[in-house]
Amino acid sequence: MATDTGFGKVKIFDDFLGPAVDETNDWTVGTENSGTEAISIAIDGLYRITTGATSGNREAVTQTLQWQASDGGPLIGEFRVKSVTAITTRAYFIGFTDVVASTTLENPIEMSGTTLTTTASDAVGFMYDTDSTNDTWYCVGVKADADAVPVDTGVAPAAAGTFQTLRVVVDIDGNAEFFIDGKYEGRVANAVTAGTDLTPIVLVETRTSGASIIDVDYIYLEKGRTG
Repeated sequence: MATDTGFGKVKIFDDFLGPAVDETNDWTVGTENSGTEAISIAIDGLYRITTGATSGNREAVTQTLQWQASDGGPLIGEFRVKSVTAITTRAYFIGFTDVVASTTLENPIEMSGTTLTTTASDAVGFMYDTDSTNDTWYCVGVKADADAVPVDTGVAPAAAGTFQTLRVVVDIDGNAEFFIDGKYEGRVANAVTAGTDLTPIVLVETRTSGASIIDVDYIYLEKGRTG
């Protein structure tokens, strides 16, 4: 849809300022075995996600199923995150998926060795898993239960205490492009079903007997406006 103003797009930018996040109306969370999420009162604002302390415990923040790539496109998600604990024993999925965390707390796409395990029917985003052969960010997607060919960016998550900005851009046909700290890292064709309702997600899963912690500085979302 052609427009001459910025209001032709649906946009959300959450910088996580203030004393707390409304986990009923703004964001939905999934908690397993003592995991927590809370605002960390700090300059610029941070949203801290902490898993439980048992290997396989997950913690995630999502929103609602209101985001589609087919709505005039592109669908954009940008997430500025940093690990607080060591990056050597965890899995991440950051992007979009088709199930809200408060309904089912699942890791949409993970990897063991070079083999993907896909739980979501439709999802697209960045995946990192220390169970994989390469401890690097992968660009991944699943479209109607068919796994897309993943792209290994060769870029490792930043060391604990250092931010990275992850950006996913999905066109109206469901193809996705990926950027890390503003640098183009790859394209995944047929990454997701363009007309499927999705939610943004930041998920961390511990791979050891100890909590894994990630801070989210901000989440930016954008899509075309229908009608």
